[in-house]
Amino acid sequence: MPDYSFDELLNLIEPIIRKQETNCRKPIPPAIRLLITLRYLASGDLMSSLAMSYRLGKSTVSGIIQETCEAIWETLQHRVLFQPSQQRWKEIADDFSRKWNFPHCIGAIDGKHVVIQAPPYAGSTFYNYKGQHSIVLMAIVSASYEFLMVDIGAQGRHHDGGIFKGSIMGQRFENRQMELPPPCSLPNSNILVPYILVGDAAFQLNEYTLRPYPGNRLNRIREIFNKRLSRARRVVENAFGIMASKWRIYRKPINASLKTIESIVKATVCLHNFLLSTPYYANSINTCQNFVQENATAFENIRSMGSNTHSRLAAQIRDIFAQYFVEVGSVPWQDAYVLNAST
Repeated sequence: MPDYSFDELLNLIEPIIRKQETNCRKPIPPAIRLLITLRYLASGDLMSSLAMSYRLGKSTVSGIIQETCEAIWETLQHRVLFQPSQQRWKEIADDFSRKWNFPHCIGAIDGKHVVIQAPPYAGSTFYNYKGQHSIVLMAIVSASYEFLMVDIGAQGRHHDGGIFKGSIMGQRFENRQMELPPPCSLPNSNILVPYILVGDAAFQLNEYTLRPYPGNRLNRIREIFNKRLSRARRVVENAFGIMASKWRIYRKPINASLKTIESIVKATVCLHNFLLSTPYYANSINTCQNFVQENATAFENIRSMGSNTHSRLAAQIRDIFAQYFVEVGSVPWQDAYVLNAST
């Protein structure tokens, strides 16, 4: 992390993490508290190792990390996470259209299992389909790898896109409380469609979420749609990959209390956005728009839905996009892709 970013972050959270001096002992300075926390998140070192390095008790280090992560979330969430408005949604959609050739897209959605050490007496509550204990990080990401909205803490046993539908942000989409712009025409056409999210097969096809056509033997129109959607959706995979490469706490199952783990995930999401434009992060963003591998033991994919019931209108919206992509909305590279994929 650049020194100026550290100083800026310290200035923001210092009023929250500063402790009063007593007659018994001097408090640990805010700068050291932040340094311990960032080292823990960035290195993935054990708390016991950090305790030895700083000559502190393990419980002291654990408390510092939890308090500082909570302070980072409390201070940064309103600065770096998305506040819905029609104008901001339109700006995000324009960015997706320009960078990823997918108009009317307001975000790529995905979820990851954050693998954890089994909590005491939890039984199978957090036991996921891969035989690990986890909580779920659900995220909507912009065209520039920025986390727009997150839902953190769903139990790992809930292992499909139903997590999104049951989340607060999912309910806000379902109840039309996201201040989305009204449907309007696709570029260079009079085809009226709503603004949508793009997701993979783990998510249900509906009026605000598009997912790929299922199956292996697809016609040209559906192949092209799936490629265009996959290319736009890739930004959320990249965002998770960048975050995991910078915060090595995700390289192995996280061993902490559930409250601390949720605070860790919240803090790293905010830090990801906070540092996204700095040189510290710049070399992780592949300007060629290739997939960034996560290389993270503590991140696992959510499970695809076995079935997908959807409305006729949702299917029509997907078909409209698919037809548009082979007509006025086509791009030069898409036919070459389909040709290569079929050979």
